[in-house]
Amino acid sequence: MYATAMKRTHERYLTELTSLPTAAGRESRVIAWIEAWAMRHAATVKLRRDRFGNLLLMRASGPRSDRPIIFAAHMDHPAFVVDAASDGRDASAEFRGGVHANYFKGTAVTLHRHDEPPRPGRVAILHQGDDARDKRATIRFDEPTVVEPGDVITWAIAPAKVVGDRLHAPACDDLAGVAAAIAAFEQLLKQTSVGDVRVLLTRAEEVGFIGAMAACRSRIMPKRSRIVALENSKSFDDSPIADGPIVRVGDRTSTFDPDLTYRVGKLAEQLASDDKQFKWQRKLMPGGTCEASAYQSLGYIATCVCLPLGNYHNMNERTGKIDAEVISLADYHALVRLLIAVGSQLDDPSRSPTLRRRLDALFDERRAILAEG
Repeated sequence: MYATAMKRTHERYLTELTSLPTAAGRESRVIAWIEAWAMRHAATVKLRRDRFGNLLLMRASGPRSDRPIIFAAHMDHPAFVVDAASDGRDASAEFRGGVHANYFKGTAVTLHRHDEPPRPGRVAILHQGDDARDKRATIRFDEPTVVEPGDVITWAIAPAKVVGDRLHAPACDDLAGVAAAIAAFEQLLKQTSVGDVRVLLTRAEEVGFIGAMAACRSRIMPKRSRIVALENSKSFDDSPIADGPIVRVGDRTSTFDPDLTYRVGKLAEQLASDDKQFKWQRKLMPGGTCEASAYQSLGYIATCVCLPLGNYHNMNERTGKIDAEVISLADYHALVRLLIAVGSQLDDPSRSPTLRRRLDALFDERRAILAEG
């Protein structure tokens, strides 16, 4: 039963995480939030780190498998990282992430420095390299400001707020995925019959899945792990916000493991059959490439479930301005429910039959037709 009190807690996780300043390689505030959550659950949760700073959450005790189910999400979001110290009004910063050049000049930004009050500024000059991904900017602050290399500068977007069914937040991608993974894992910890489910939280996705590839190389995950990558993917007309989370069969680069994708989809079908209010979608989602492609290319079994996202990477295509990202709360809660089902029922053949089993049954049922000729 997905109780109202539980939903309130999960929404709090969502609004807290999607408000945190973060950038590729500078995910410390998100990491601190995860560490605090793990500390509160220290009796049941073990937190591991690989040598690259990726985080892995697992049960403190209980069954271990060489084929665990892993919910994977990334902790960064497109943002600026200061690359030169300054104590004046101007600072140099590298932009890490995919945002089109026309969104930069004159756009308001905010410096986040330790525990100091946020400092406002604007993008004064954009320096575009030969590679469209290579962007550096001169940031002009409203008054002289001390900055150091590594300080994070984000777009000046208000903290997350809920308006009706919509969450408007600085960084849904992919901190809403982090929140959903934590919420589902927290509920699965209460079920003693659940097997080996883990949560992998990676760094530096927005600059090319660097953390995900590092996690594969660090061997923090067993090679036979079944990975369900969580993402926020640009919504299109055929993948609308509020029509449910999307079992993503592929992205712009690759298609995902057919059997794992099929079985996650069957669990979504079961949820929809049991509860007519439950919505879900099954789409290719070719607007970008996600970590599931990286995991697959490095030999892991992987698929993806995503939330349809408005104003992808804060780009409001209607206004041509930077804006809050937008997701549906109903989609988020449905994603949490689906992940709970995946964690508890993926290995239950009555709820999540393999694709091979379905095809073998079909063959046995109708093979006699081949003898007619």
